[in-house]
Amino acid sequence: MESFKFNNVSSDSLSLIVKSMPLVPRAQKNIESIEIPGRNGKLYIDNENYLSINYTINCISLDKNKIDDIKSTFQGKGKLTLSKYNDRFWNATIKNQIDFSKYLNYLNEFPLQLELDPIAYSITETVETISTDGIINVGGNSIVYPLIKVSGVGSFSVNGYEITVSESNISIDCDLMNCFNGLISKNDKVILSEFPKLTPGNNPISLGDGVTSIEIRYRKGWV
Repeated sequence: MESFKFNNVSSDSLSLIVKSMPLVPRAQKNIESIEIPGRNGKLYIDNENYLSINYTINCISLDKNKIDDIKSTFQGKGKLTLSKYNDRFWNATIKNQIDFSKYLNYLNEFPLQLELDPIAYSITETVETISTDGIINVGGNSIVYPLIKVSGVGSFSVNGYEITVSESNISIDCDLMNCFNGLISKNDKVILSEFPKLTPGNNPISLGDGVTSIEIRYRKGWV
């Protein structure tokens, strides 16, 4: 039997049966089309990102005494895990205001409508500690943005992205585009032209003089 969790609350704990839960479709690329007078066909511009996914889970409630729990659970944003994909999660937003008086009082079932971020991430975080030049192999099929902690002072490169730090123990969050040590901002201690990203497959790592090691944390991603 299919099941799911939203913000770590399981459908089973809410006495819900999943009536239907389709496969999550691949996210569509964000491509603009422009018609130019005098030009045959359209001009297409790839914005190099993906669109959100509309997704619906149809549920049957077995216990009307759980309505308050269902109401408090299915609101806002959170992490969605599906039994179809037990190794990953989606960042999701509840889209519909569920009319429980309509659905549960008469039908005992309701649709849960969500908007999913286009990239699913592995539940397990990968941690790589590198102290010599080498390669890390990234699974999944999507670009991911790592968290990098640097030991030492100097320059290094991750997948071709050059970085120089003038202070040790700096963390570089490539997703939030921020550098810090604990709660203290260290953006002024880091020189880079672009925050690194990891691509599926082999990603070369090179450590310059003064950098003793780097720790790279990431979650595999799937479109």
